[in-house]
Amino acid sequence: MKKRKFTAWALGLAMTVMCCVTGLVGCGAKIADPARLNAFADQVAMFMMGNDPFGWNVFSATPEQSFGYQRDDDVSWYTYSAVSKSDIGLMNSVMKSFNKQFKKFDGSAFTGMDAVTYRSVEYTLDTYGAYFGSDYAFDMIALSGSYISSEGGYVASFADSFENYTFRTEADVKELLAITKSTKDAFGTYLDFANDRIAAGYPLYDSTLDAMQSYLDDVLAKGDEYYLYAFADNKIDAVEFLSADKKTYYKNAYKNAIDVFMTGVDRLSKGLNAYKGRVENTDKSYLAAAGRAGKAYYEWMFAGKTGMKDVDFVELFNELVDAYNEYFFVMNDIVATVDQAEESDPTLYADFNAYVNGEKVMLGMTDPTEILEYLKVAAKKIVPDLQATPEIDFKYMDETVAAISSTVAYYVKSPVDDLRSPEHITLNPAALENSPEDLLTVIAHEGYPGHLYARVKSKEAGESLLTATMTSLAFTEGWSKYVEIAVLENIAEETDDAALKLYAEYKKYDTLTGYISAVLNDLNVNYFGVTAQSLAGDGVTIDDAREFIGFYMEIPSAFVPYGYGMYVVYDLHETAEKALGEKYDEVKFNDALLSEGMGPTLVRIQQVAADFVEANKAE
Repeated sequence: MKKRKFTAWALGLAMTVMCCVTGLVGCGAKIADPARLNAFADQVAMFMMGNDPFGWNVFSATPEQSFGYQRDDDVSWYTYSAVSKSDIGLMNSVMKSFNKQFKKFDGSAFTGMDAVTYRSVEYTLDTYGAYFGSDYAFDMIALSGSYISSEGGYVASFADSFENYTFRTEADVKELLAITKSTKDAFGTYLDFANDRIAAGYPLYDSTLDAMQSYLDDVLAKGDEYYLYAFADNKIDAVEFLSADKKTYYKNAYKNAIDVFMTGVDRLSKGLNAYKGRVENTDKSYLAAAGRAGKAYYEWMFAGKTGMKDVDFVELFNELVDAYNEYFFVMNDIVATVDQAEESDPTLYADFNAYVNGEKVMLGMTDPTEILEYLKVAAKKIVPDLQATPEIDFKYMDETVAAISSTVAYYVKSPVDDLRSPEHITLNPAALENSPEDLLTVIAHEGYPGHLYARVKSKEAGESLLTATMTSLAFTEGWSKYVEIAVLENIAEETDDAALKLYAEYKKYDTLTGYISAVLNDLNVNYFGVTAQSLAGDGVTIDDAREFIGFYMEIPSAFVPYGYGMYVVYDLHETAEKALGEKYDEVKFNDALLSEGMGPTLVRIQQVAADFVEANKAE
């Protein structure tokens, strides 16, 4: 699950909303009023977000005015607290009650973004109803926590959240200060989480605890040089609503608060020692070790990210193997063509391999701003223009986080109630230093015409809070991976450089095979339960096998939105182009796909694509 606390406040809100809706609806009447639907959707979104100050800060510029949100006087960083079976039962009852009210709406009466909102409510209630209604809900909660993980868990995500928290008013400055102070106590509860996992029969492995401690100790080693100290000063200096005296006051207050954060990091690092020795060898993943409960959790995550239920995972696995083989053979043919040119065209051979080795970069561009401007122009062949060009800037991860993060870049969604808010793309300096050749496709993915573009387009279409927050990730990420492919196809089509043409085609198929392979690995480790012993051999040591399992077990289903989503979205384009021939229009097709917002389910987007093909055949 996402970092979310369903508090008494949220539960009370849900009950209030249900009473209000009941009062508005006559017996047996079906609601066809878009205003009532959107009000109900907002209340579902408020319940799902609870009193999470970071969620509200990201998704709304003025949450009090826009949605009636009330700040919690006792804000805190995410703490762990045990969830009882009665808690699960209560949440299941709430979801059922929400569903009962939702069924009073006439889905066929809504069009445009109202229909999208209707489907968002349906998807959200179905997804979380399945979670809390599962026979394995208690096990899934124990397995789902990422308070402690190989990449630093919720301690690492605190730094990200701190960075991305926007200061709009002094109330925001005070709120983040209080949250920062709370981390010491919040981090201490993660030891309770480790203990409760033992009680539930799912102890943390030493490999996870060792990696967590390594991250925590790296933070502690920075001491006063830890980047949040200077970052907080700069964050405060950048605001215009504070006087000079107040800025000085808050800088001192934040220094003391980050000192408290460091104390919490130290106590957590030392406290983890008590939980070692339960599972010394990573011979199978957490989900595989959990048996049927682990499979149930994976099935729920897959359904939540794709919208696909009752999936035959053997059939899906085989489908992806076939796709992998098809793309791999094409990629191999490109390599064979290049190899044959070693003597006949040594320049092509050398240049192609220079691209592969990162010695040359596509189009010679390494500056993020230059790349973004290029992509804004290149995007015109892929997507329609936005109503207005957004203001975009780049940020960079701290080196401590960047050093252990597998994330090359990320985009944080902008507020749903501020159409022209500035947009930000955060880059990993360590990854970019090692792989500058990936910068163009990374910015295409995160920026134009990927996540950032799709986000702004959704806002311009008038998306709801729920549509913005509760997205089916497979299309969201699948779209942005497809964007990388579309940009590569355009480069291959437009360039006169034979080596670059071949490399762009090669990189396209390398992207397809690489991410499909990651999904296959994820399925093998986390669903089919491959063991280290079964992987070892033929040059693979038992330690190599354990490291392989250790990587995938920490992020079950994480590659599904990227690999499987990309595969589906790419296949939709290929199918539509083949069916329509000369009638196929890339920009119009993508306009149709993005008309449902950032995150419709794959099931829904397949229907949108089919409808587009059918409508254009008839013209």
